[in-house]
Amino acid sequence: MFSGGPGSRMSMASVDTTMQAFDMEKQKILSQLADIFNRQNYLLVASRALMGFGAPLHRLEANLVAIAINLDVAATFAVLPGIILITFGDEDTRTSETYVVRMTPGYDMHRLERTNRTIRRVLKGRISVGKGVKEIERILATPPLYPWWAMIMDYVVCSFFICPLFWSGSWRDAAISAMLGLIVGLLQLTAGRFANYANLFEVSSAFIVSFIAALLQDYVCFGTVSFSGIAMLLPGLALTTSIIEMASRNMITGTVRFIFAMCRCFMLGYGISVGSTLGTRVLGRSTSVDLLADQMSSTSGLGNCNDGVNKYWWFLFLPVLSLSFNMSISAHWRQWPIMLIAGCLAYTVSYFSALSEALAPLAPAIAAFAMGLFANGMATFSNHRSAIEPILGGVQLLVPGSLGLRTVLAFITSSGNSSGNFLYDMFSTSLSIAVGLFLSGMVVFPNRKKRVGLMTF
Repeated sequence: MFSGGPGSRMSMASVDTTMQAFDMEKQKILSQLADIFNRQNYLLVASRALMGFGAPLHRLEANLVAIAINLDVAATFAVLPGIILITFGDEDTRTSETYVVRMTPGYDMHRLERTNRTIRRVLKGRISVGKGVKEIERILATPPLYPWWAMIMDYVVCSFFICPLFWSGSWRDAAISAMLGLIVGLLQLTAGRFANYANLFEVSSAFIVSFIAALLQDYVCFGTVSFSGIAMLLPGLALTTSIIEMASRNMITGTVRFIFAMCRCFMLGYGISVGSTLGTRVLGRSTSVDLLADQMSSTSGLGNCNDGVNKYWWFLFLPVLSLSFNMSISAHWRQWPIMLIAGCLAYTVSYFSALSEALAPLAPAIAAFAMGLFANGMATFSNHRSAIEPILGGVQLLVPGSLGLRTVLAFITSSGNSSGNFLYDMFSTSLSIAVGLFLSGMVVFPNRKKRVGLMTF
């Protein structure tokens, strides 16, 4: 039988053409799906990096929404401390898929700047989404900027210079505080290597510092040395950011952070109480409650510490202390100048504002406003694309971490009036800083393009 005429050949050609069109359509759909999954993966890794490196949580949700809109991804976000819930929706199938991104919040200004730069390059189309994913994953895998010995020395430097600058300590107080800071730094290194000890780190550090300070109470100012020795552990930044988050109506994140900061204050206060009790009893003297009450009676020097260093030394102490704080949040040396200027500006404005009786209650707000104007202005009109780094560099010199601890110590010593005053001062200082930063953001908007996130406080 004869077959394979012209009609048959035309039918086969039509089938081949249909199959080719089907394959092309299939490849197109697969390519579109791969592109969608790639953009979703980009949002997942970007959210991990932003939370882990210190992006403000009260603006993180808005920043992620701005990135998703720019990438044309249908996504909703719910930001909680340590967790981001990301839901990707499909309007065609009316289905959704939720991912849980877990990341321990921390501060790493160098890697945050690199992440922010990568995000902007992707949003501006300078690099592809896939390359952006690889770069952010590479940033996440980058080891810490400073080695362990540098971080230990940072504890020493911070304790030495903060003693005369913040608590009117003498040279002897500063030297003992530096030695105690070295002990705390070594304990921090131990806590990072042994998980079982990490839960006792704050209590044991405060206990050892206060015990040694109580033994040396005849030679040093107990309150000044105790606070300076654990200066790097004071949760002042956490207290302030929690108030900022609650003031911006992010109640869950703000409340959780505030409770954690106060719990840390109680752990430090408990360690100081027990250490001072044991130290004074070793000397055969009265209980440490009397000693603590004496230290709490002063609002400036934390005791009879009237032999502070000459204030001309502050011109040297302030920049070095600011650099020490910058190292504690892993700022790169290229970020130091702008963070140093912001820190010195905040402290100077706060100091001179407090000299006036009329401006003293507003000193933290005025300082935060001036610092915010500088940081947002630099982010707007220069190559510094983020205002977070300089703001954190200045906020660390304004935060009321010691007030939180003094509140706890006042409760321990049953000084009800003192505890109430310190608690009010802590809240008012934090709220003043929040108001100043919010006002500065209204006056100078740190980003003139609405398609990208607002990387500021």
